Amino acid sequence: MKWNDDIEFAVYCLEHPEMQGGEEFRAWMEVPGHSVLWEDVRSYREAYLRKEDKLQVDVEKEYRRFAGRVQRRKWRLAWRRGGAVAASVAVVLGVWVLLGRQQGKEEVVAGTEILVGRQVAELVLASGERIALGGSGTSIRAEDGECIAEDSCSRLSYQFAGAGENVREAQVEYNMVNVPGGADYTIELADGTVVHLNCETTLRYPVRFTGKERRVFLEGEAFFEVAKSEEKPFVVDTRELQVVVTGTKFDVKAYEEEETVSATLVEGGVKVRATGAGGENGIKELKPSQQYVLDVQSHRAEVREVDVQLYTGWVDGMFVFKNQRLEEVMTMLARWYSVDVFYVGESVKDIRLSAYLGRYEHIDSVLDVIRATNKIDFVRKGNVVTVMKK
Repeated sequence: MKWNDDIEFAVYCLEHPEMQGGEEFRAWMEVPGHSVLWEDVRSYREAYLRKEDKLQVDVEKEYRRFAGRVQRRKWRLAWRRGGAVAASVAVVLGVWVLLGRQQGKEEVVAGTEILVGRQVAELVLASGERIALGGSGTSIRAEDGECIAEDSCSRLSYQFAGAGENVREAQVEYNMVNVPGGADYTIELADGTVVHLNCETTLRYPVRFTGKERRVFLEGEAFFEVAKSEEKPFVVDTRELQVVVTGTKFDVKAYEEEETVSATLVEGGVKVRATGAGGENGIKELKPSQQYVLDVQSHRAEVREVDVQLYTGWVDGMFVFKNQRLEEVMTMLARWYSVDVFYVGESVKDIRLSAYLGRYEHIDSVLDVIRATNKIDFVRKGNVVTVMKK
């Protein structure tokens, strides 16, 4: 029998126990990462198919959503790693594979629950070398005086002994920082711009800025504190938006799987335009406390007044929720803690919640705070959280 993916094979083996004693199953289990996947699928079935729990769950619907999330995460991981790790090693239910420690040696961390916030990332040099970041004191110095250094506070910075402005455009090299789920990280670019990267985010940027602009490429979410330069605008490119500034503070959120992309201005001024197919090409100028939101499917955009703390609190290590739907809250927590969330009944998603929660707390502590509202209850098994009304 031909299997479409590893999840399908694992589910079939659970439903047909006789398969577990066969040669095909034993060979499948020997592949790195498959034993982790097997346990995750078993946990899924235990959590959602146990009749004694009497949970009113649409099993087929929830499984399709579960499988879809796994496949999207596999694709993003393979893209970020340049195909260096087989998709079968992709970590199911949100536990990320972190690569590239100690001068390019690959180290896979999988199957462990990492349910507290961290400040870690992976630096990919223009040469392809991968370096794990996270307060380890990384320091790289090149012959031309270039220095990339990480301090004890998990902040990467670029410094130059020479005049980087004179480097020819053809010599520009790009580095990339990948931030996994359950983590954030801060870097300081060559021009002094500070970029706070949220979880599941990739930033591609030139080692030195040359030419008439400073352009970077973002997938995910980042908060920018742009060094002022009237002569050389700073440009953030995402899959659907382009943001242009000369010096300001703003947040850009552009996750691949979300239905909207947005730019939220804290101070200064920015110009935003849609760049995707069929998008609105007109430039919108934002004022502080305004947010530009683009619907990816319809390509319709709007500018609205917002409480910026709701969209930038993560930079200060906080989740800030003010009368927000529980589904929105859990979507943010799921991304941060790299967990999958299932709901017992659709109505629970519409419960409203206001809270200030620490991002670096263990997930159980965060769920206990929400549970204390006496509206919602949770059952967590590994990296799967079930949400239900009390």
